[in-house]
Amino acid sequence: MSERAEFLMKGQALLATPFHYTASGLDNVYLLNGVVIDDTSYGSMVNIKNLNGLHHAIGLHIIEKTEPMTGPEFRFLRKQMELTQAELAEAMRTTDQTIANYETGKTEALGPADPYMRFLYTLEIVPDETKAELLKMYMERLGRSDGARLPDIPRRKLVQQWGERKAA
Repeated sequence: MSERAEFLMKGQALLATPFHYTASGLDNVYLLNGVVIDDTSYGSMVNIKNLNGLHHAIGLHIIEKTEPMTGPEFRFLRKQMELTQAELAEAMRTTDQTIANYETGKTEALGPADPYMRFLYTLEIVPDETKAELLKMYMERLGRSDGARLPDIPRRKLVQQWGERKAA
């Protein structure tokens, strides 16, 4: 992620200092609450409440941002969809080495892989009854020759506790 992304649990008190959450593989994720850190004789133990909800919120942040996706963001979405590099490569009609290059930043610009990954992730998270409608809109726009944009990605109304704090 190019800039700091802050996430919080609704209805919870804020931490005195935001927690830098690096376990996602992304460098700029900070939690404003929803995390408990216990110091033990073995070291610090971190407990994140509703980890799946947090990962959904991070995924939504990635697909909705206007800047191009980074390699680590690409990898995060792939892992959230529980795809191997080889499985994603097959779906994208490329090689697993190309996917690895996207994820490690060896290929600077993801090009068409960026919108494809956003769309694939969207299909993963939208309810089944929405998938057919979304695919129909997508195919209609692809068939138009007037240069129409692809449909905007609809935000799924997730029943979740985690949300992103938007800049004012």
